[in-house]
Amino acid sequence: MESMMAYRQEMDEIRCEVRALAEALGVLGKAFAQESEHLRRQEQAQCLDDLRARLTQEIAEIQRAESAASYSFTKGQFVIGLAKALGASLGSVAHPTNENPLITGARHAADEWRKSAPFKTVAVAAGPRGIPEDVRVVSLSRAARETRKPESEVRAALEGRGYRIVIPGDFLRSLERLKDKVLKGTATLPFIEGRLSLKPLIPKLIQHQPKADCG
Repeated sequence: MESMMAYRQEMDEIRCEVRALAEALGVLGKAFAQESEHLRRQEQAQCLDDLRARLTQEIAEIQRAESAASYSFTKGQFVIGLAKALGASLGSVAHPTNENPLITGARHAADEWRKSAPFKTVAVAAGPRGIPEDVRVVSLSRAARETRKPESEVRAALEGRGYRIVIPGDFLRSLERLKDKVLKGTATLPFIEGRLSLKPLIPKLIQHQPKADCG
């Protein structure tokens, strides 16, 4: 009888130990889950920091390239205009007309100088796969020059593929807001940009249409 009571007491002790271990494991499990979630949020926040750094560098590089291209285009048009003015003036001297040779030259130069092409419209395109996987910097101006289409058509083509075109500064600021949400656990990656309130690229900035081939 005493052995049976001792056995029961031993079993009760074992059960208490098992319950204590189960509770400890539950607490550890929650702690691990919380730490895992914390690490996940930190990793995603770092991913957004890396994306912001990459975009900042690409935006600066593309903007510099656009400024250089604009300068080269303007310089080239000026030189071509002067050459046409000189040629037209000399031609008018060789073959006189009722028009003053200088006026003839100025008219030909003005025709050349009136030619234009789009430059410096740089934007961030956020695609349907979300942030950070589907984000890139685009020069609407360069694409317009290369395709000889208005910037508005270039933008429409990108939007037709599911991209939202956003002013670079606005997008970079939106990444900071998204990072705060990720750290608080109210947002996660990949983040579908359509859910984020972003100011679209100002339409009047992309309506410029080249009057002639930029050569």
